[in-house]
Amino acid sequence: MADQLAPTTLLAVERALRAAARAGNRMLAGGIASVDVRDPAQRAALRAALARMGVRTAEPGDPAVEFAFTATAPGAAPGAAAPAAPGGPAPLPPVTVGLDGSIDSPRGADAAARIDWAARGMPATAQLAAGLREATGASAPRIAVSLVLEPKTAAFTLALAAAGCEVAVFSAVSETDPEVAAALAATGRVTVCAPLAPVTGDWAVIDARNAAAVLDWAPELLIDDGSHLVRLAHSEKPEALATLRAAAEETTSGVRPLHEMAAAGELRIPVIAVNDARTKTGFDNLIGTGQSCVFAIADLCDAANPHYRGVAGSRWAVLGYGPVGQGVARFAAALGARITVVEQDPVRALAALHDGFDAAAAVTALPAADVVVSATGVWHTLDAAGVALLRPDTVVAVAGGIDDELALDELVAAGWTARERAPRVAEWRAPGATAGPLVLAEGGGVNYSAGEGNPIEVMDLSFATQLAALTRLLTAELSPGVHTLSVADEHAVARAALAARGGSADATPQRSRPGGAAQPWTVHRYRATRAAG
Repeated sequence: MADQLAPTTLLAVERALRAAARAGNRMLAGGIASVDVRDPAQRAALRAALARMGVRTAEPGDPAVEFAFTATAPGAAPGAAAPAAPGGPAPLPPVTVGLDGSIDSPRGADAAARIDWAARGMPATAQLAAGLREATGASAPRIAVSLVLEPKTAAFTLALAAAGCEVAVFSAVSETDPEVAAALAATGRVTVCAPLAPVTGDWAVIDARNAAAVLDWAPELLIDDGSHLVRLAHSEKPEALATLRAAAEETTSGVRPLHEMAAAGELRIPVIAVNDARTKTGFDNLIGTGQSCVFAIADLCDAANPHYRGVAGSRWAVLGYGPVGQGVARFAAALGARITVVEQDPVRALAALHDGFDAAAAVTALPAADVVVSATGVWHTLDAAGVALLRPDTVVAVAGGIDDELALDELVAAGWTARERAPRVAEWRAPGATAGPLVLAEGGGVNYSAGEGNPIEVMDLSFATQLAALTRLLTAELSPGVHTLSVADEHAVARAALAARGGSADATPQRSRPGGAAQPWTVHRYRATRAAG
């Protein structure tokens, strides 16, 4: 389909989709869109891309519509929002996006308005926070949150405060929206250990000071990102363990070292691997990170290149085919990219083939790529030797990401130099070279370093899952080590999100037999008594 349409048509559709997501930091997948576009090529391209991204469609004017695509966005606000679920908050109003580049979004621009908008878009979080309040009773547990600090995280910490908790939040300089941090601190309800204004000093020194401060605040429970604070408490600040009872870990890259600590007998507190819950990995990693990273890459490239031609037809090498890599491949392909997956696990590489993508070694994929995305969460995934294989102007980005996932330190040691080509776009040149690849967002996670992070709806799921973990940590006696969230907790989170999205699950009959077997084990096809009869 993409090969049959004019590049200008595909670019207009791509820009409209990116604008629809960016206008309210919304998730397209699972949402409802209307297409009121007369041009048949634009209409066909838009409908095809929406379908590939998992967007449901409705007729223009339907009150359930969240994204209204038109030829030109009207000046007035779009139609009334869908009615609220019984007892729940009113859903976010829709956004109207024109294929001519116009847009009509009801979200306010200042930090307080963006925090309020995020809170309105997280009904599952609100419901699970009410359950946490019941679990805490008259107590006020001290909870520290270490996450990317943007409007959704701010809204989440305020939900914790409203549930009767004392709350502090830490965020690194590179992962903090200072306007949001300042607005959150101004509420007086959350202790903010993050920059409240743009930073000019040594980021590493500031981050270390703020990380120490949030542990000195003496939290009882911790929501961690990358298990950095858990590891800090177990290494350089063991006094924090005098009060820290337990933690919940948000990320794949954070769960890995926790298992290593537990295997070595060094993990002294129970930690719930929230990342491993189906309501987190299957949505946040796969869909939210996939959409937000692909769109952030395209946004940066579009702003940096006056001759930008769009994702359609470009060649992407996706390094790693776990949930994040799968999501990046899915959304880039939905915009017309040609995908080659580089994966060391042969089972995952085989899965990439069956998803319709190529699978090849890095030495083959990297020289041919227009865009390279590291999606592993592994240190030095793309090392200096890999970067040397790239053609000039190849775009390089990290999806999700950990520190030094791109081996920029190796490049510096080898004499490479970087110069800014556009905001958050740096060209890296080898010694004596006149051109080189373009690294986005200084090698950090591109969606949160150069954008607002994952969409509201998917973070609603992640935060609701965190709340389920906190409730369990408050009500259960767990031994030191890494624990998983129960299926019952996953179901509670998913049902809350389903109801908010206008869906429901079929009632599951209760079965007492192990594994939910449909028959007693003695009942099988080849019984001798059946043959004798």
